[in-house]
Amino acid sequence: MIQELRGKNKLTLSFCFDDLIFFALGYSIISAMISTIIFDMDGVIINSEPVHQQIESDMFAELGLNISEEEHKNFVGTSGMDMWLQISSRYHLTKSPAELLIDGRKRFWNALENGKVSLVDGAMDLIGFFHRKQFMIQVASSATRPTIDKVLARFALEDYFQYRIGGNEVKKSKPEPEIFLKAAKQSDSDTKQCLVIEDSRNGVLAAKSAGMTCIGLQNPSSGNQDLSLADIVVKDLSEIPDLLQSLKLN
Repeated sequence: MIQELRGKNKLTLSFCFDDLIFFALGYSIISAMISTIIFDMDGVIINSEPVHQQIESDMFAELGLNISEEEHKNFVGTSGMDMWLQISSRYHLTKSPAELLIDGRKRFWNALENGKVSLVDGAMDLIGFFHRKQFMIQVASSATRPTIDKVLARFALEDYFQYRIGGNEVKKSKPEPEIFLKAAKQSDSDTKQCLVIEDSRNGVLAAKSAGMTCIGLQNPSSGNQDLSLADIVVKDLSEIPDLLQSLKLN
């Protein structure tokens, strides 16, 4: 079920039996002309956050670090390099952030190749929906570009995404908006024409800072993320096609 949102410049939704009745308050996404869809990858296309969390927890233990679950959760949505830079500085590690990033990436690739990473429910159907409707589809992920390419190849999704951008291709990671601004630029899209689908607080902050419409996905695998700044929050990707059709965005 789509959550109800209230507040200035928000879309208020009410649910009655099988019908969704939409009311616009002020400027809302109803008036937007969306032409470009930008997917986050981890937690939106693939259910990878538990795998990342386990890999990182194992590495923390090997490094003798006692990092709380709360501190660890705050890195969801940021790039691996940004995480290791912060941890290395905070805990004065002898290994470089680059070494730790490469180690973690190798472990994730191994998990991917061994079938420990799955698609998020509804991801394939949603990507197919946008493809049939001839939206421009992009990936803008904090994962490195080589990892993005491996994931898309693993699930035979390469042909659906015209553009891809990874966390190693920007100077500032989410929650900074750089990755989304660069995504819009490389596809020659106006930021107001971009719809971002994100599962993390850092990702939502980045999308909104870039001036884009954002749908927040409450993926339990990504932890209890604060998605309150998203324009709309959904619990399942399968809700999005009907939502967009109701808003006449396709």
